[in-house]
Amino acid sequence: MLLKHKNIDFSNIFHYFGGISLFFLAFFLAELKDVTPVFASAPVNIAQTNPDSVSVITLGFAGDLMCHTPQMSNAKKSDGSYDFNPTFSEIKSALSAPDIMIGNLELTMAGPKKPYGGYPAFNSPDEYITAITNSGFDFVVTSNNHSMDTGEEGLQRTLQKVRQAGLGSTGTFDSQRDHDSIRILVKNGISIAILNYTYGTNGAYPSAAHKYMLNVADSTSVGSEVRRARSLNPDILVVIYHWGIENIAEPTAKQDSMFHWAADNGADLIIGAHPHVVGPIDYFKTKKNASLDSGIVAWSLGNFISNQYWRYTDAGLILNVTIEKNFTTGKKSLKKTGFIPTWVYRAYDPALKQHVVVPASWCGTDSLPQWMNAESKTRMCEAFDDTKKMVSKYGANPDLQH
Repeated sequence: MLLKHKNIDFSNIFHYFGGISLFFLAFFLAELKDVTPVFASAPVNIAQTNPDSVSVITLGFAGDLMCHTPQMSNAKKSDGSYDFNPTFSEIKSALSAPDIMIGNLELTMAGPKKPYGGYPAFNSPDEYITAITNSGFDFVVTSNNHSMDTGEEGLQRTLQKVRQAGLGSTGTFDSQRDHDSIRILVKNGISIAILNYTYGTNGAYPSAAHKYMLNVADSTSVGSEVRRARSLNPDILVVIYHWGIENIAEPTAKQDSMFHWAADNGADLIIGAHPHVVGPIDYFKTKKNASLDSGIVAWSLGNFISNQYWRYTDAGLILNVTIEKNFTTGKKSLKKTGFIPTWVYRAYDPALKQHVVVPASWCGTDSLPQWMNAESKTRMCEAFDDTKKMVSKYGANPDLQH
């Protein structure tokens, strides 16, 4: 099955279960792109599909995808349905550019039987995930402090809707076998393993019998699963954490510990979400069993879309990481790291466009859309400068992209 605009093949899927490789019919019900997810228990051996000896892949990462009540109100149509597509219309080209675009889905979709609502218990219309897919996302992580906002039933329905929309995912699961699967995506002959964990929830957890539904981070489980994923021989291993303290940009001592749970066991890329503000990006020396000589940690990608509108919470970024693989030598290298600062335009006049993610680099142009006024431009430029300073605070200096 292919998602047409990026040609990522999700048709070859294997599950890890009790040490047995089982062929499993793809659960992605819509047409997907040209990435192959291999959920495997044996080492992944990828045949060279690139005629050249070198291939590259760009992974894109975006922060928190949220849906507060005002966003729903703005997206509601006269017939009672919802249209969230305008939210992503100005950033769609940037989301569609990476070979694999990954976001942090921080909400549930329990359906209309439960009231729709935002904080503190997020229940969003199904049209939200349709817009996420339409905008260029390919894969979402779903383990976060709001995963259980609508209970086990809501968690399961959210996962169902994500799959029906044609997105890959990890972090929440529908069975023990599903939980024990390692998601490995393949594009351009390069394989990417993705793991996802949350520091916890807002108090509600799956029952003891259903503990498999949600990945909650601890040193034992993260360490063992990273090592198991590493043993499957992916080219790159990514760990995405929901961690940290809200509105605090720099890492805490707990985050540092969680970082080591992943890095010390072979992770190449460690990506963070949850603080709702952009944090620093840094490089780290990887362990011997990792693929890259130098790994990347992005402590927080900030809010990609939300109704939070005070300074720093209205900003986010798209992190683009380009990996090169030499098929002759087997060496994998970090080719390029870049970022696109983003900003959420939020208007109060219902006749105007509202809750629109835009490239914050728009602050450098005078030809802005008519729905953006001078005050909005000032705030956008403030966010642009804030993001640039924070991203490079630890000296990493990834490329500023537009």
